[in-house]
Amino acid sequence: MNALGFVGGAEKWIVHLTTRLVPRGHAVEVAHDPRSPLGDLVRAVGAQTWVPRGGFRDSLRTAPTLARQIRARGIDVVVTTTRTDLKIGGLGARLAGHPGVVARLNSGWDPAEPVLTSGLKWRRRRLYHRHYVQLAATNSRAGKADVVARGYLPPDRVVAIYNGVDFSRFDPDRVVRGAFRAELGISADTPLVVSISRYVERKGQEFELEAAGRLTAERPELHFAFVGPCRDRERPYKERLMARTGLLPGRDRIHFLDARDDVPAILADADLLVRAALTEGLPNVALEAMAMRVPVVATGICGTPEAVLDGETGRLVPPADDRAIAAAVGELLDLPRERRAAMGQKGRLHVLATFGLDRMADEYEALFQRALAERGRKSAG
Repeated sequence: MNALGFVGGAEKWIVHLTTRLVPRGHAVEVAHDPRSPLGDLVRAVGAQTWVPRGGFRDSLRTAPTLARQIRARGIDVVVTTTRTDLKIGGLGARLAGHPGVVARLNSGWDPAEPVLTSGLKWRRRRLYHRHYVQLAATNSRAGKADVVARGYLPPDRVVAIYNGVDFSRFDPDRVVRGAFRAELGISADTPLVVSISRYVERKGQEFELEAAGRLTAERPELHFAFVGPCRDRERPYKERLMARTGLLPGRDRIHFLDARDDVPAILADADLLVRAALTEGLPNVALEAMAMRVPVVATGICGTPEAVLDGETGRLVPPADDRAIAAAVGELLDLPRERRAAMGQKGRLHVLATFGLDRMADEYEALFQRALAERGRKSAG
């Protein structure tokens, strides 16, 4: 299920998993919001789609309709991808006679937020996790530990399954280089740092921008590019970033671009990727950058240290610290070219070994089979 109007990490995960499950003989149906491009994307890779009557905003209104569809369509396992989906899909699954859903839980959180195990909000969240979730998956070990520490679910109900990277697309030996640099009007030897993320405050672009301001002032040859989608409600944030850029000495070398579908080509031309999110599960773009042999500077929060190995495939920095970002980027840019290339190669090998799509599909397939087996045993009992 999906209720988002743009293509983000959840949508990509659904498409990637569908791409692997359909050839294995599984029938995949995706219920989605009509505003989302997700329907077209998953139909292209073999899924059936439908739009629940009532939308995704009101669980009490939508869940009974969803339950009827689950029964009528003979759905074996109901999977949810967001907290909103969990409430609606969870209630719908229970009304349909399922013990709950297989929930892909958002495992990103603010490290400054205390782990609470009391209070009204905690009790409410614990209630719907315990009542609506049969089994859950997080995209990092840290994410599982957080869900368990908060008491939402016991450890035997949660499995950490890493996201996968499409290595056929993110292959540095198959991507033509130079197009993105040509678009920016810079040469092959000009240092280029990129940030690829949706424009939203929790992604920390304001700290990346301050770091870019410091770096471009100190390094007159350096260019810094921000790339990503921006929803209407987040446009004021992007406009504040651009207004701030106009006050920086290196403003002519700081670029703002909208969403792109040529991310492999952008990464192929980049010297470094910066990902300074304030909350994070495990950033797909960091995995994609490492697959392209690009070292990564990222905030060392949540599951990110499981992807970016500090000092080996990039550098980890504290959240909300533009000075630390600038120092880490400067450190990596100052490495001899062969040292930085070795770091990029180690990143690719790490991703190839740990974050493959086939491995991800194998583990989710096993989780779905476990859910179905448990449901069968419960019905037999």
